[in-house]
Amino acid sequence: MAEYNNFYLQRMGTTPLNAAYPVMDSVENFHVWCKDIPFQVYGKVKEPAKRAWYDEHGDDEYISGSGLFMEAYTMTVELGCRAKDTVEQNVVTSTAKENVKGYVKTFLDYLRTAGMMKIYSAHTLIGRQNVRLESVSDKATWQQGEDGYWFLIFEVTFKVNDPVTDVTLSYTPSS
Repeated sequence: MAEYNNFYLQRMGTTPLNAAYPVMDSVENFHVWCKDIPFQVYGKVKEPAKRAWYDEHGDDEYISGSGLFMEAYTMTVELGCRAKDTVEQNVVTSTAKENVKGYVKTFLDYLRTAGMMKIYSAHTLIGRQNVRLESVSDKATWQQGEDGYWFLIFEVTFKVNDPVTDVTLSYTPSS
């Protein structure tokens, strides 16, 4: 898993006590690592509003005083989750695959229930807001490492509704 990195998620909005939701570290909170998170630095420009007059050449295009706007996009993120068999007094009390299944379920439940989120990659140093879960791929593969860990490799697709606003990380890891 050396080529995998952590990333950060934060549910947007405020809690019932009017506080910001906590920043979640993918590894610390969910045991999920990221192999590929393809943020677009600059994506596709939206087509401006326009009118074509049949008795004139070209188009009349409206360009806002703020300039051109960017289209939302989707990105498919390759993730991995790992665990070892839990052994107590030479007895396997839980298997790695059971542990991974629980970690991934907790992670996917978070993505589903969080709604709109901020997401930040510690590897690319890019973050976006108004990101939501779009789908979970049905392709998932198990791999066993030489160190006794089992890995589940899977993909999640996010929809990035705000492709322009840069999100920076403001996070203090728990001890």
